[in-house]
This record gives sequence, C-alpha cells and structure tokens, in this order.
Amino acid sequence: MSMGTIGDPPTIAGVGPAALIEDRTIPGGAPIPVVNPFTDREIGVTHEAGAALVDEAVAAAVAALPGWSRTPASRRAAVLRSTADLIERPSHRIPAMVTDEMGMPITLSTVTQQALPATVLRATADAAESFPWEQTSDGTILRRVAGGVVAAITPWNMPVHQIIAKVAAAFAAGCTVVLKPSEATPFDAMLVRRCFIDAGLPAGAFAIVNGTGPVTGQALASHPDIAHVSFTGSVRGGKAVATAAVESLARTTLELGGKSPAVVLPDADLDAVVPRVLASGLVNSGQACNATSRLVLPAAHADRIETLIDTALGHFVFGDPTASETTHGPLASPAHARRVLDHVDRARQDGARVIAGTGSQLDIGDSRSFVSPIVFGDLDPTAAAVREEIFGPVLVAQYYHDVAEAIELANDSQYGLSAEVWSADRDHALEVATQLEVGQVKVNGVRTRERPTVPFGGVKKSGHGRELGSAGITEFTEIMAVMA
Repeated sequence: MSMGTIGDPPTIAGVGPAALIEDRTIPGGAPIPVVNPFTDREIGVTHEAGAALVDEAVAAAVAALPGWSRTPASRRAAVLRSTADLIERPSHRIPAMVTDEMGMPITLSTVTQQALPATVLRATADAAESFPWEQTSDGTILRRVAGGVVAAITPWNMPVHQIIAKVAAAFAAGCTVVLKPSEATPFDAMLVRRCFIDAGLPAGAFAIVNGTGPVTGQALASHPDIAHVSFTGSVRGGKAVATAAVESLARTTLELGGKSPAVVLPDADLDAVVPRVLASGLVNSGQACNATSRLVLPAAHADRIETLIDTALGHFVFGDPTASETTHGPLASPAHARRVLDHVDRARQDGARVIAGTGSQLDIGDSRSFVSPIVFGDLDPTAAAVREEIFGPVLVAQYYHDVAEAIELANDSQYGLSAEVWSADRDHALEVATQLEVGQVKVNGVRTRERPTVPFGGVKKSGHGRELGSAGITEFTEIMAVMA
C-alpha cells in the first residue's frame, strides 16, 4: 500500500493500513477482512501490525508526551470540544460505518456511536477544566500529572463510544495514546482519529495499530514504554492483558463484561416496566456489556409478567440495519451467532422452560448472523445460561418470593458490572440498590447515556477501574507530592 499523510481523505472501506503513526499511513502484515454481517460481504481489509510497528507507534507517543502533557488543561479541553463538533458532522459517516462494520441499527448507532461520544467528549472537557490538578495537604502540594503513554484496546460492540470513553480521558489527563481497535471494526477508529487530529491534537499523540489480540494486542500490552493499559473485552482477554502488563508493571483498567440483573420489585408498574427491562436486556441484540440479561422478578406476578414479555417481543423489528424501522440487526458475525445458538441449545438441555421467543437463526436476506430473542425460565442457578455472559439475545427470568431473595439472586454472580432496580417507591429502590454488588445501579430507567460523567466500571470478574467523568481522568494520572 502506498504511504499517505493525515491530509488525505480518511479510509472508509477498501484496503486499510496496519498502522497510523504521526503523519504516516503504514502497510503491514497479514490481511484481516472486515465483513458486513447483514450483507455477508467483505467491506474492506486491514492488516496486522506486528511488534515492530507497535514499537514505532509507542515511540511516537513517547516523543509526543512531554509537549502534550505540558499543554494547559484548558487547551486540551478545547481539543476535546472541537473533536465533538467534528464527530457530529454528517460528512464523516461515523454511524453508517459502525452499521456496516458490525450490524448495529442505524438509529441506535446514531445515538450511541455519534451523539453519545460527542456528549462524552464535551463532558470530559468540562471535567478537565474543573479537575483538582493541584491541591494542598499537610503543608504539601499534591499535583496530578499525566501517567504516561496509554494503550487503549477496545471492542467491536460499541466501538466509537468505547474508544472515546478511553482516549478522551487520557488526552484530558495529558497522556498520549496508542489505540488497538477491534479487528472487526477498524475503520470507525480511523475516522475518530481523523477528528482528533483535525481538532488540533498533535499527530504523534494518537497512533492506531490494527490487528488481533494475540499478536498486536499482546505486543502493545507488554510494551515496556506503556504506562497504562485500558482494556474492554472478555474475562479471558482481560486476564491476558493483565498478565502482559505485569511485564512492565503497567497499570490496568479492565472492563470485562457482565451478567447484569434487572430487579423488578413487587410494587413496580409492570405494564410500563417489563417492556423497558426487556428492551434494556436486548439492546444491540444483546451485545452490550451492561445488558440486563438476568430478569429478577416477583413470583407472585409471574403469569402477568410472562404475558407482557411475550407481547413486548412481538414489537421488535428485525431486518436491514440501515432501515429506520429496524429495531434489531444481526449479531456481529456468523461465528458469534453460532456461539449464541450453542448457548440456547445448552439451556434447553439444562431443562430450561421457554417463556417467550424462539432463539433460532433467522433467514433474512443473505445474512447468517440473525438470531431471534428468547427468554428462559426454570433454570437452576448454576446453569450456564444463568452464570455466563452470552452476549446475544438470550435472557433468563429468575423469580423471587421476597425482596431479600431478590437481592440474593441479583448478587449470585461472578460478575458485578451493572444492575437496574425498578419500583414505584424511589426510596425503596435506592435502599435495594445500595445492597447490590455492582459498580453501577440504574434506578427506574435512568440510562447511562444520560449521565456522561458518572463513573462506569465493575467489581468481581467485571474488572477494576472506572471510565467517564473526573474518575476516568484520575485513572490516567499520577500524584506528585511536593513538600516545602
């Protein structure tokens, strides 16, 4: 591939590079096809960045670090705000690119992969300007300083939002970044970087290395000049990243998924709540780390709830994700669809009762990636469908007889990322919320996207560290204590 500069039009599809470093567009190793899961056709190819290109990217970020870290916080905030303006421009086609790459309905990608990232950028800029960069304690000046070069490793399911959640905070903190996006969604990352550079970020401060986790991700996470690795993905991937980071004693922020409960209390307005809980569990066809995949429900209202679940599923529209009427698109790939279908088969073998839906492969166009939603009941708490993150349109209903049992069921998980609590009595909902073992609880339908500065992250096997707001900036800083 020929070399280019940052002044060239951004790559939308076709042949993508192995790396973008400073003003260079660099070819690399093995080709990695990018396939639209709705058309089942290749939309482009990127290439694997090996250890040598990772070295180059990190070296550029190291070189850019002194200048960017000394840039006033107000100027760094201005770059974030300008980036937000550019991300919102229709000409960049960011929502359409995400839809092409991984099948997210265009209505959802517009909200979550364009509007939300812009909101997060502006909120992070505000947080940077009010951040306590310098405080005094016991006669000592405590300064928050940039932690160094950050490796950001992001997933395919909410690709632009996950990139922005990491890099916006890192840049606000004065750090420089080397990003490895998912190999399934590389082109949106290139568009995002273009927006940052056009907004005034020094080109050396933000490099992209494309490739797979075992090759590019491993080389990046273990690089001796990386100070902090921020990773979102599976528990297995998180363990690999943490192990690699140990080599250089890099700090880590790990967001490793969840099996989030939605606790519907007995006094909740079921007609209003059940459809909303179901929509939350099946957002992005269930491909969301904080999807409420466990429905913790009052046994006294089981019949009514199951009728409402069946009715709500009937309102979903599966089809072309570029169509405005489509509510649910395909899963990200045929391979992922097969994994989800395997989970459905296993749940049936474990004796699950089908409450609603079919959990079957849907024949829509040329796609092999559609799976219809299914809600299971009567599963043992040890069943895989109850314990494991499926990352697809598969929900499990768990019934309780009193609120103490509801809390016990909600906490009976190796994960602790997110939860919902629903009640007609807000104070009662808050009381229950404080007893849940998770990093974030949403009461009565509050959405994450409505609170862009609220810390997001988990406990237990959902990982550690926090993203968004001042907590997200803090992740990427170190304390310098100056005693005088």
